[in-house]
Amino acid sequence: MIFNNKKMVLITCNCGYKVEDNDHYKAEAKAWHHAIKDHLEMLKEMTPEQIEAVLRDSDKQMNQF
Repeated sequence: MIFNNKKMVLITCNCGYKVEDNDHYKAEAKAWHHAIKDHLEMLKEMTPEQIEAVLRDSDKQMNQF
């Protein structure tokens, strides 16, 4: 999807939450806000390697890297 000559970014969470924005920083910020608000206990239990995997997955979803 193209919006204002920018690619629309879609990030999804395993719980079904989805965020779409044409600014990948805004999309990622909204996704992290959701994760902290709704999945804080799970995030506390994650290892750095697991968090790295989440970051790599969100980059793949945004097709940025």
